[in-house]
Amino acid sequence: MGAYGMFRYSSKAARPLSYNMSASPPIPPDIARMTAPLLLGNLWNWALYGVLVVQIYVYSYNFPNDKKLLKLLVYAIFLLETLQTSLSGADLYYWFASGYGDLKHLATPYASSFDIPIIGAVVSLAVQFFFVYRIWVLGKKKCLWLCLIICLLHSPVAFIPLFIVGSRVVTY
Repeated sequence: MGAYGMFRYSSKAARPLSYNMSASPPIPPDIARMTAPLLLGNLWNWALYGVLVVQIYVYSYNFPNDKKLLKLLVYAIFLLETLQTSLSGADLYYWFASGYGDLKHLATPYASSFDIPIIGAVVSLAVQFFFVYRIWVLGKKKCLWLCLIICLLHSPVAFIPLFIVGSRVVTY
């Protein structure tokens, strides 16, 4: 039975009805090269989400008198990051739990073609515009051209390729 024999199927009768050995290609010997980045990237995303939760708590505790618009921006970005992290967890479940052993699941994106390029671009755009606003305010509203140049050059260069790549992703 081997070291892990108690976790293997012992007979064909114990396999689920939908199990078909010929439906999926054999698992390659270098499967870790394909799965490790997906798994470790998602775990790192969840760890950074924990840091974000602590930052939101510290912000709401230490700055209760901030302007309503600034609070709305902070909590909206937090909500978008929560959505992105949840969709990342759904990807992880799709690839490694519901599709365990099926390479077709690893080869197809589930929600990652939406959550990474689109939500990431929206969050980055909001944060960049906030930074440009702060530069404008701290520059005593004298550097309007610099702020406009930052907005006009950085945003399309950074986000249009993300939308194009995200809409064309079919397989990894």
